[in-house]
Amino acid sequence: MQVLQERQLLQMNRDSLEKRILQYYNETKNEDVVIEYGMALLMRNAMVMDDYSFICKDLIRKIFLEGEPNDKKRDFCLYFYDFFDYSEWEIVRARLFKTRSEFSEWTRVIRPETKYIRAAAAPTYDKFDEILTHATRNYSEKKRAEAFADKENFDFLFKALFADENGKKHMVTFKHADISKSGHEMYILLEILTKLTIFEKDGVRRFEEILGEDCMSEVKHSIIRKKNKARN
Repeated sequence: MQVLQERQLLQMNRDSLEKRILQYYNETKNEDVVIEYGMALLMRNAMVMDDYSFICKDLIRKIFLEGEPNDKKRDFCLYFYDFFDYSEWEIVRARLFKTRSEFSEWTRVIRPETKYIRAAAAPTYDKFDEILTHATRNYSEKKRAEAFADKENFDFLFKALFADENGKKHMVTFKHADISKSGHEMYILLEILTKLTIFEKDGVRRFEEILGEDCMSEVKHSIIRKKNKARN
């Protein structure tokens, strides 16, 4: 079975993704690839208001609690901290690292950024009003009130531009995005994709560099949907 690529991991719905990942693991038993799937979905979950938290939780727990220790697990284990209770996490840490100091040193660089990516910190639709407030911060009071009165017809997009291994540019669009995040937070989330090895096209790595100056947020107000609703 082929490795899932960006279209599947960054666009498919939750149920379909879970089925495809479980099918991939059952056919291949490739733990490292499943961990990278999990990383991509942690990033997606942190970027958008849709719920992609804890996809394939039992499988990922099994991989870290029972799988053969390796550097892939050591590199990414801390991002999955929320998948375990405290006693289980201690088992994971002890399996992967000889000492607490080794664990601390191995994860020292990424430790500050994990708070932005871990499943427990992800936005939900409860944050919609906060994001709309951010999106309309430069509106007049009247125009902002009109936006909130029609908020079901608003959506927020984040468009991220990357260069592949050959320097070719390509864009990834996140729908229902939390555009109230700072540029620093967005960069940390997008940087996850540059750490993964699963995304390739014709043998060329897809996410080699973030072209930060060309990334942008967008507020989408759908007039078409409003007219369709008026006809009903």
